[in-house]
Amino acid sequence: MVLISPLKPYIPINPEEFCTSPYDIISKEEEQELKRNSNSLIHLILPDGEGDAIYHNAANAYKNFKEKKILEKEHNPCVFVYRQESASFSHQGLIIGVALQDYEEGNIVKHEHTREKPLKDRTNHIVSSNVAAGLVWTVFKANNKINALIERIKKEKPKFDFQKYGYRHLLWQETDPKVIQKLEDLFRKEKLYIADGHHRAASAAEYRKIKLQKIVSDKNKDAPWQNLLTYVASDDQIRILPYNRVIRKLSIKENDFLKNLESYFEIVLMKNSFNPGKKNEIAICLKGTWYKLLVKNKKFKTKRDSLDVAILQDKVLEPILGIKDPRSDENIFFVGGSQDPKEMEKYVTEKGNDLFVNLYPVDIRDLELIADKGGVMPPKSTWFDPKVLSGLILHDLE
Repeated sequence: MVLISPLKPYIPINPEEFCTSPYDIISKEEEQELKRNSNSLIHLILPDGEGDAIYHNAANAYKNFKEKKILEKEHNPCVFVYRQESASFSHQGLIIGVALQDYEEGNIVKHEHTREKPLKDRTNHIVSSNVAAGLVWTVFKANNKINALIERIKKEKPKFDFQKYGYRHLLWQETDPKVIQKLEDLFRKEKLYIADGHHRAASAAEYRKIKLQKIVSDKNKDAPWQNLLTYVASDDQIRILPYNRVIRKLSIKENDFLKNLESYFEIVLMKNSFNPGKKNEIAICLKGTWYKLLVKNKKFKTKRDSLDVAILQDKVLEPILGIKDPRSDENIFFVGGSQDPKEMEKYVTEKGNDLFVNLYPVDIRDLELIADKGGVMPPKSTWFDPKVLSGLILHDLE
């Protein structure tokens, strides 16, 4: 159900030096460290400046990268296989173009709302720079034929093989028109689900709309801006970690908070920090003490309502603590990807916050079911790990 296409991208000469994490998970400290290197992608994805100067500087950074020849242009249509390996976990997928028309028609399915401010920022960024450097991570339901083609491409020598952020990164390049055509044929039967990168996808769609307003014929139907730069992985090749919550200050007394929780949960006092072991089991560290919360009533109206992040929002954050919009409320912040409860505990015992909520990770099948029915998950529901690098492939939109 989706139309994929090969790319003719710019590719970094030295990916280990050039590539970074996605812009939205880079800390201020890491940003400043990366900016010491003039050959880092950071100057494009998080440029210095104020107001419109930010976007002008992004365009200049991209221009400088090409002029300095730290990027090389690929003139042959190609697709890529990207793999990340570590001792504990490995995953892989394709880097390809996917028609933004499919995004508009719902064949690339969303599960989160975008926010106006970051969407405007990313749209201004892509309009000014005319390049997509960050991957939109999507998944398809496991397909043996697609996975077999990925393995076939991997038999060749990788174009890149380097270490960064604790992972080995490998990239294979495929230019054989027959292989690419087979992939195109197989994906015409598939639906894609956005895992990570909703704002990147939405800003690319906005860019396309701007371009379409300026043309009067279909001669641009194969233009680069018609396609979304996408990392496409089988849903059996992904790992979702919890996206936990930290409450800075309780709005009510500790005993009253626990009493309110009794309406929805069986509360078990725990001796030590821990991770929840299954769905509908929530771990909390309240003023340094750990409790296990077991959901009492498991009769849910929708699949979305059964998610622990939804239960937390609907039964705890909003009615008990008055946090209606977790995206904008300054009394809450999010910690994604953490797996060590002893480290989580420090947010309360050492960093002065009142409550840490440790959630069981969302299952990818639940995400797919909710998305298929047009549902929307609570914000910050999933942390896909490890994050795919930005800058491996630069999709020039002009």
